[in-house]
Amino acid sequence: MNKLNPVLYFINNLRFKQKLILSYLLVVIIPMSVLGAYSYNQSKSLLIKQARIGIESNVKKMADSLDYKVKMYNAAIESISYNSTIVNVFHNEYNDYYEMYKDLEEKVDPLFNTIQFLNNDIRQVTVYTDNDMTERRNSILAVKRVEDAAWFKETMGSVQTNWFSEDGKLFAARRFVGTYRQDIRNLLYVELDAKKVFADLAIAGDRQYGIMITDRNRSILYANARFDEQDTEERIRRWIGEGREASDWPGLIAITCEIAEPGWSIVYYIPSDSVSVNAGIILKATITIEGICLLLVMILIWALSYSFVKRIHRLNRTMHMAAIGNLEIEASSDSKDEIGELTNRFGKMLKSFKAMIDEVYRSKIIQQDAEMKALQSQINPHFLYNSLSLINWKAIDIGADEISRITTTLSLFYRTTLNRGDDIIPVKGELDNTRAYIDIQLVMHEYRFDAVYDIDESLYAYDVIKLILQPVVENAIEHGIDQKRGGRGLLTIRGAEDGETIVFTVEDNGPGMTERQLEDVFVKKSQGYGLYNVQQRIRIFFGTQYGISAHSEPGQGTRITIVLPKYNKNKDEPRREQEP
Repeated sequence: MNKLNPVLYFINNLRFKQKLILSYLLVVIIPMSVLGAYSYNQSKSLLIKQARIGIESNVKKMADSLDYKVKMYNAAIESISYNSTIVNVFHNEYNDYYEMYKDLEEKVDPLFNTIQFLNNDIRQVTVYTDNDMTERRNSILAVKRVEDAAWFKETMGSVQTNWFSEDGKLFAARRFVGTYRQDIRNLLYVELDAKKVFADLAIAGDRQYGIMITDRNRSILYANARFDEQDTEERIRRWIGEGREASDWPGLIAITCEIAEPGWSIVYYIPSDSVSVNAGIILKATITIEGICLLLVMILIWALSYSFVKRIHRLNRTMHMAAIGNLEIEASSDSKDEIGELTNRFGKMLKSFKAMIDEVYRSKIIQQDAEMKALQSQINPHFLYNSLSLINWKAIDIGADEISRITTTLSLFYRTTLNRGDDIIPVKGELDNTRAYIDIQLVMHEYRFDAVYDIDESLYAYDVIKLILQPVVENAIEHGIDQKRGGRGLLTIRGAEDGETIVFTVEDNGPGMTERQLEDVFVKKSQGYGLYNVQQRIRIFFGTQYGISAHSEPGQGTRITIVLPKYNKNKDEPRREQEP
């Protein structure tokens, strides 16, 4: 399953707190991301709408300004085309050249000059006529020069001013009407300076943009693009030629506004990306706000998960303490949720388990007491004491002082060992028992080692369980003194108070033991009454915080330390606890 589902395997191996945080983050991040994307799109859409409104306002102003100019030009054109004096001049049949010249100088030229003076944008004013008049300085020309032009035919068929763009020239044309001679064609031609006419458009706006003016035939009168892309204007010209509406131009926001007087259309367009730049600011703001919110949410998630998981960790630590043998801990909770119920049930189970263990250990203590009493019952104290006393008197009779001393020491040893069947013995009695045992060992070893005692007499006020020092001394002689291959053996017994405890140390200068040998001494049961049994008896009677510890290194000897509580059988109750 792990190979088939690596994601599931990863999730299953996360800590519970990590799973909580991950689930909270997923629950928070998904809606925040959706909300952020929605907010960004809405903001971008609103920004584009606002941009369009602003553009439309600007385009309307430009269209109004241009329409005002065109009306001025139309007014100037009409002031000529509707002027009866001018109309009569170009329809009059002149037989006298001087009279024609005089009319042109006095009637036509002043009006044309005044109009051009008042309108700097007008570059040329020309009348194309069929009348037999002398051509002069582009102001009077024969109709035959333009009669084949499409704009001429269109103008002659209309009674309004018509605007055209041809070969880079912007001009207006209007025929003279209201004369009695219908056989003469007179047409007024007014050419404008396109740069001056559209000068306001060239400086409009404060960003990248494009402006295009088209006539009623969708011919482009003016074009100005200020973006970096050089081919934009060419593409727009192609789209216009294809008849595509400005609203369909891809990648551009285009606004079209009609100029009614000349029939033109003004198109203002900007790249969509220029608006998206501002949308990028909104995106950054959205990400920043979401990041701050996510940080605050993560802090809250951490606090909630910590509060939630803390009780699980506490329960886990309690279980761990119980697993390593500490059954005195309490497990209870006031919470009514599942964790509180689990904690309380574990506490009840722990108490039941402790009661069962206490029952088992009480049975074990009773069993050990029975074994001890059975061992003691095998020895008839009175018979033993009488026999040793008899041996002592016989030795005195024959002058065997050493035999007498050994017999007396042996009698003292067994008297303190049996202790009338009582397991509790004064510290002094335990020390006397140990001294008697060492004296017997000295005789057996022909005094090949020395025994040194350093005992604080304040210890005599306390009691201990019997036979705790003698097995340790026996172990020191057997594994230490007896194994020494050179030099004289030394056995040191010390006893002193240490706070609320009594500390005995038994040290030898033997060859020492390895770590493995030390483990065997404490773990394995020896043939006699060894350290293992002493350790068990101390911990069962006084508690697991007391007992025997050892320190030894090869070639450095061995030191055994016994830690016991300050105990008095007449005042204190035994502290029997579970075995580690």
